[in-house]
Amino acid sequence: MSSQVRLIFLSVVFLLIGGANILSAGENFGSLEEGEKAFLLGEYKKAEKIFHSILEKEPDNYIVLKAQANTKIKLKKYIEAEKLLDKILTMPISTGRNILIYTDGNSEALEAELVDEIVMAMDESKKDDEFSKFLKKDSEGPVPHYRAFLKKSGKMKLFPKSRTRIQFSGIPAATREKVETLKANVRKKSISNSKAKPDGELVAIPGGCFQMGSRSGDPDEQPVHKVCLSPFKMSKNEVRQKFFQTVMDYNPSQYVGGDLPVDSVSWEGARDYCKKMGLRLPTEAEWEYAARGGTQGEYYWGKNMTGKEANFCDSTCDLNNRSSKFTDGFKNSAPVGSFPPNPFGLYDMSGNVSEWVFDWMAINANYYLMGPEKDPRGPRPELNACSGANCVGSISITYKVYRGGGWNQGISAMRSANRKAAHFQLKEDGTGFRCATDQKP
Repeated sequence: MSSQVRLIFLSVVFLLIGGANILSAGENFGSLEEGEKAFLLGEYKKAEKIFHSILEKEPDNYIVLKAQANTKIKLKKYIEAEKLLDKILTMPISTGRNILIYTDGNSEALEAELVDEIVMAMDESKKDDEFSKFLKKDSEGPVPHYRAFLKKSGKMKLFPKSRTRIQFSGIPAATREKVETLKANVRKKSISNSKAKPDGELVAIPGGCFQMGSRSGDPDEQPVHKVCLSPFKMSKNEVRQKFFQTVMDYNPSQYVGGDLPVDSVSWEGARDYCKKMGLRLPTEAEWEYAARGGTQGEYYWGKNMTGKEANFCDSTCDLNNRSSKFTDGFKNSAPVGSFPPNPFGLYDMSGNVSEWVFDWMAINANYYLMGPEKDPRGPRPELNACSGANCVGSISITYKVYRGGGWNQGISAMRSANRKAAHFQLKEDGTGFRCATDQKP
């Protein structure tokens, strides 16, 4: 064979090989498999285009919606990612693994039950001609398949993922949980991206005296006793997540949103935030005085609850302590300031999230009976935390007080005098905080 003939032959072979690769790419471009491959290779723009193309034809394919959401996250398109995840969360939960299978060349769907989402197996359905086998050095090897039980024939069968589309009757419960977790992470990334600066808006609270506690409440709210306080300042709102995350560089909240109050935060986390802001946690006496706003009733808005006064465990709440007769408009926590302020102009002093205060809970003694009348700071106020020998033999200095009730508590917890306590390192569900400071003369 002359060199010229050999050159022509090699050129033809090169074109055929190149043409085969292009054709193969053209056949697979737009498939879920190709999109996942691009994602794993870090080719996020390419993956985004592939998943977008698929979703134009299959807008309710939750597998592709989730894959596209993950791609948007990598591209820092958090708002778009959240919208995709929200679409998945609107879908009903599937009670089983029932699916419809659509294969290339068949318009009629096969009713089946999905057994495995990914099974690596040889694709025996591909029948290459001899010339194409000659050009390929190696076989493609195992490829991903769905394994499904066909209801009509009663047989198990493998379907190549690249040439198969499946449709669920809903989304599996486990998938929904993963999507909810992913959405929370997306929201946290959005908050970090915003770099919101804390507003630190404080309300001046005039000094004065009041009757602390309640005769109709729990034993730890008694005896009702006179307390006199110096003027101080208190945060107008519960601390928002976007501020807490910016300052503390983490977000422990169960329900994530920039304007939602930070929740599930420990007493130490609350204390440290206030300290970084040049503030402190309010004392328990300051908190109740500020919550009452000059009132002496059980609730600072009056006697009756209608659902418009505070965010508590209402008829939409999933917990057993829900009040089925009332609806406050929020299943869980609400954006701060969603309800009317109290007489001092402070928002959410009842409900939304409970709020940590500075004081230890005196389990072994009745501090209400023994505490000073003027500016009480709780038992052992010199201890900012419990460590070493300070903790031995006394539960009174391991539990901190939180006040105000939250979205996960019943109506009675909204009372101005209501008290609860938890370990100072516990990230108590539905518990947040606000800060305070002394009012300079």
